[in-house]
Formats: sequence, C-alpha cells, structure tokens
Amino acid sequence: MLSLSSYESLRWLILAISGYIVYTFLYPFLFSPMRHLPGPWYARVSKLWIIYKTVQGVRARSIHDLHRKFGQWVVIGPDEVSISDQDAIVPIYGATSKFCKTTFYTYQLRGIPELFTMSSQKQHADRRRLLAHLFSMSTMKDYEPVISDNVKLCMSQIAEQGCPGQASNLYDWFHYLSMDIICELCFGRTFNMLREGMNSTYIQDMYQSLEIEPVRYHFGFLNRYAGWAPLKWVRESEAASVRSFAKGIRMVQEYKQNPEKKRAKDLLRKMLDARDEAGNALPEDELNVEAVGLILAGSHTTSSSLTWIVWRLLRHPDILSRLVKELDDALLQCPRVAVPPHHYLEHLTYFNAVIKEGLRIDTAVPGSTPRYVPHGGADISGHYLPGGATVSIQAYSTHRDSDVFPDPDIFDPDRWLSETPEMRRMYIPFGADGPRKCIGIHLAYVELRVILASLLHRFELSLIEQEDTDKAMDMHELWLAAPEGQRLLVFAKERPPKV
Repeated sequence: MLSLSSYESLRWLILAISGYIVYTFLYPFLFSPMRHLPGPWYARVSKLWIIYKTVQGVRARSIHDLHRKFGQWVVIGPDEVSISDQDAIVPIYGATSKFCKTTFYTYQLRGIPELFTMSSQKQHADRRRLLAHLFSMSTMKDYEPVISDNVKLCMSQIAEQGCPGQASNLYDWFHYLSMDIICELCFGRTFNMLREGMNSTYIQDMYQSLEIEPVRYHFGFLNRYAGWAPLKWVRESEAASVRSFAKGIRMVQEYKQNPEKKRAKDLLRKMLDARDEAGNALPEDELNVEAVGLILAGSHTTSSSLTWIVWRLLRHPDILSRLVKELDDALLQCPRVAVPPHHYLEHLTYFNAVIKEGLRIDTAVPGSTPRYVPHGGADISGHYLPGGATVSIQAYSTHRDSDVFPDPDIFDPDRWLSETPEMRRMYIPFGADGPRKCIGIHLAYVELRVILASLLHRFELSLIEQEDTDKAMDMHELWLAAPEGQRLLVFAKERPPKV
C-alpha cells in the first residue's frame, strides 16, 4: 500500500499534470500574443487538422476556406498564421525582409542546402548571384533551339496519334516534353520520354518521392527515419526519393567524366564553370542537389500549368476562338507544322493574358511559403506577431482575393487587359517579388508560350469525357500541385495547311 506521503506526492503530480493541460489549452485563448487574430479554435491548440489536410493533398484549399470565413489573417496552428494581405507581402518576402525560411525547407532534397531551400539570406544571395546568369532573358536565346526541337517532336507525336482518331493524353505529353526539355538543357541529353511515350524509372521515382512531402512538412526531424516508418507508403516514397537522388548524382558524375557531353550552353556546364567572388566552384554535393532540384522544378510545374490552361480553354470556346484568331494573325508567315519563334509571341496581348489568368486560377505551387518572424517580433498592418512565430502567404489565396480579382473562380483573361497595381502585387505564381522569386521564371514563360502556341496553331482540339475530365482537373497538392486525375484526354485534329 502507498504511504500517506506517497499519496500526497501522487496528488500533487496529478494536479501538476492537470494544470499543465489546462494551461496548454487556455494559453492560445488567454495569453498568446496572437490571441487577437481570428481563426478556428482547433487550429489554436493543435496542428493535427492541418497535418491531416496536408496528407489529403488539400492543404491550400483548406487554408483558403478559413480565409473566406475569417478574413485576410487567420490562425492555422498554435504558432502559425496564414496571411492574404497585400500589405504583408513586401515586409515578409521583400528585398529587405528579416523573415527567414523555416526548418520546413531544411528537409527538402535530402537536407542539402540549395538555392530554393537555403535559409541563410547571405548564403542565398551569394548562390543566386552565382547562378542568375543561367536564367536571364538574354540566355533564353541559347536555349530556344533545344526547346523548339523538343516541341516539334512532341507535336509530331500528337499528330501521329490524331491521324487515326486516337485520343491523346495531353497531361502525359506535356509531362514528357517538359522533362525532356529540362534534361537536355541541363545535361545535353534526354530520357527519350517523347520518343518512347513513357516515363523513365528515374522520373517515376522522382514523382513518387513527392508523396513524402507531408511528412517532411510537419515531421521534418523524423525524415531520417522514414525508411523504417510503420506506414508502407512513407517507406516506399522514401525509397523512391533515395533512388532518384542517387540517380541524379550519377548523371552529374557521368557528365563531368565525359568531355564529349560538355556543351558550352548546357546548364550543368555553366554551373560547373561558375565561380564565386573568391574564385571557388560549387561544392560537389551542392552541385548535385542544384541539378536534381532544377529537373524537378523545371518539369512538374510547366506540365501541370499547361494541362490546366488547355483544359480551361476547351471549357471556354469563346476564349479559345479569340486566342486562336490572335495567334493566326501573328503567325501568318509561320507554317502550321513549324514551332513559332518566341519573339513572335512574347508581346501578344491576349495570348499573354490567357497565360497569366491560367497561372492565377490554377497555380502549380499554390501553398504556404513559411517564414519565421524575426527576433523581437514585428508589426504588420496593425497586427503584432511575436518573434519565432511562423507566418506564410499562399498564392492560392492571394489569387482569389475578390477585392482584387472580382469573381476569382471564373477564368477571365480580360481582367489582365486592365491590370491594376493591386493585381500585380497579389499575383505570385512564381513567388513574391524579391530575392526569393523563382529564378527560372523566364524559362517557364518561354516554354509556356512556345508550347501553347505550337499546339493551338497546329491543332483543333476537342475534349473527351468532359464531365470525367473536369473531375480529373481537381488540384492535388503535395507542395507542387498537379491535376488529380493526371489526364487530359482530347482529340487532336490537324488544322488545314495555309494556302
């Protein structure tokens, strides 16, 4: 039997535990510096709800639902706030911002720092200076022949399917095309995905590895143990991640060891030649991860965006007809089977409005880009944020601000013909303006323009199974987003040659 003193000790222990539990639940409502911010009660006491939504692939949409209910500022976790306020974008992401990337980025790409994941602002600035020339608009002229050759092959493959009336899955073709382009630009070689009409095992592993992103997002410190996780899908995703990363490293090594592959205009060649202010080359492991990250970022987002844009156009025949008319007028001297040069396309008013609207309404990187509030806290738009708290802004919500984009869920390219300063600030498909904006933005726009123009100038497209296709276009988000059904089935009929 327990002695009187033991009972007394147990009683105090129970009281202490009970007090801690009560305090933990009351703190967010009575004592937290963020208690004045709106949000659901369950988000204030636990992150379990957002973990569940992340695993489901609907994180961005779920956070946006809270914004619609609570406004531009909403608590989404005990120490995290999501913001959809244009006045907060520059303080958090601008050139002079002191808001640093969170540990979420630490666990991406096997935990090796690269341009996207670096939390150190100085380290990031140094790396960006080192690599910025690779993606300047002037450099795009060097890349256009590679883009054009691959686009021509892709269009020929689609035409070959269309001749006997066979359906084409444009999601697959865009996927093969964007991957072959970025691999040839980087390594001077492709995986022959366009010619073979199928994914390589490397690409299959790369995309399967994305499935572990919810684990990295919320349980990054456990990432090193993912191979022993009790859940089979986590173990398999981790194994795919290990295999794809190892393959990427081997490709870099093969490139370095074979002088015949080292073309002066290859991205990898330029990365190998790059030197910092002290004359140092990129360290071996960082060169590897920059190359692997480039392949992933340079393919997935382009193929998803193209798929959504074409689907939106086919759902809006009036917009498609107007766009085709503008393209036909601009490409009078361009045969239908030819790939239009980029300089024919970059200044077409309605064409570029269609692309911007497509990237607004269906964003391939829709979710939170979290940052830590600097030590000492910060005041933004009249709201105080304590130091160490996590804040984030997501494109999915800024792109649907009804005060800036009336009827935000309607695909309306005309809105960009009267673009306002507010629209420019809230439009962040490649990240907010500042030092962290996507370095590959020029390459992305060149590919989007050339591929879309080539397709619409050459083919007359019609949807197959429209209702099922609409369901397949629902967004599934694992950091990078893609159509859930991964298909856009169309009949592609070649338009008559020009007289």
